[in-house]
Amino acid sequence: MLQVNDANYHAIVRKLIADERKVPKGTNLQNMPSKGAGTRVRNCFVPKRGFTFVGADLGQIEPRVMSAIMWDRYGDNSLRQIFLDGVDLYTTMAMMTFNIAEEFCVDKAYDPTGTFKPRSMMKTGVLAVSYDQSPRAFAKKMNVTDEVAAYFFENFDRTFPSFKTMVADIRGFMARYGYVETLYGRKRRFLDYASVAAAAAKNEQRLIRFYTERKQLRNKEAPTQRDMQRLVAVQDEIDVLAEKRGLIGYWERAAFNAVIQGTGADILKMIGNRNAQVCKERGWEFNASIHDEIKDSIPNEQLTEETIALINDIMTQTATLSVPLVTDIVIEPRWMQEFKPSEWDFVNCRPKAEFANKYVSEDAEYGRRDAQV
Repeated sequence: MLQVNDANYHAIVRKLIADERKVPKGTNLQNMPSKGAGTRVRNCFVPKRGFTFVGADLGQIEPRVMSAIMWDRYGDNSLRQIFLDGVDLYTTMAMMTFNIAEEFCVDKAYDPTGTFKPRSMMKTGVLAVSYDQSPRAFAKKMNVTDEVAAYFFENFDRTFPSFKTMVADIRGFMARYGYVETLYGRKRRFLDYASVAAAAAKNEQRLIRFYTERKQLRNKEAPTQRDMQRLVAVQDEIDVLAEKRGLIGYWERAAFNAVIQGTGADILKMIGNRNAQVCKERGWEFNASIHDEIKDSIPNEQLTEETIALINDIMTQTATLSVPLVTDIVIEPRWMQEFKPSEWDFVNCRPKAEFANKYVSEDAEYGRRDAQV
């Protein structure tokens, strides 16, 4: 297998770009909705006769990667401890950040003043801090006052002290070296960042002058034709300069995502490789890899508690971090008709009697539709 490195990277990219061969990539099931009509479409996917789907989804992999970096590089256990305790991530983060009781931090609950939803704000707030969003912009997005937004940012920094440092260090590394790496050493390069950032910094004062001039032209009570022509010219200059500044912000966000999401993707690839090998050895089918989930077809005679334990091991032990990985495993007679392992009769390979009618109304609906056809 060809190894990609700094010495041959550009040559390989040029070769790939010049290659016009069409390579089939299969069906992209990631774009299929999981709600509404998308559920009915997914329900049309069934395993072949004598097999049953088993799906396994990694739980909150990206926050776990963040917590591992915060612990390994900065000795900050604030986020990692939540996963070690095995409690709800965003409820616990909200309790810690706002210093209020759990009843106010569960899903859809409001704070004691009835002003905002702490758990909802926490989920969006992690991204806001990651992307350097201002408290004012965050307040507008969450429909809260500037004071509430400022309170969130201040308490977040206090509660998770190395989070911003982690984000800044990843961006700083990218700015200095022109690339970032996942925890497993896979690189994403930002070769033009330094030159574009330098040009943008050089033109910053010029951009500010154009913004000021545009405001003056717009505020004129009786602008002349010449004023309107100048306004168009000024806007054209602003568009060019602002686009480059926006590109810098995009690259800085992408650098952080490349480390966090990229590490998650690396883990899923390792899981997929091991899962494919197990499928080959045992006569299973590896049907799909969708976001953080894998889906296998298991021969009914092999669908046992031991098989579920093996799939759990594939998902959680193939790659390890300084924070535990967890997975949610479901058994599916058809896609999205999900039964927990505790709801499954492994002896007879069917749902336990008390859960047998879990999806009966949906199956009846399919029967009526088939009859009409």
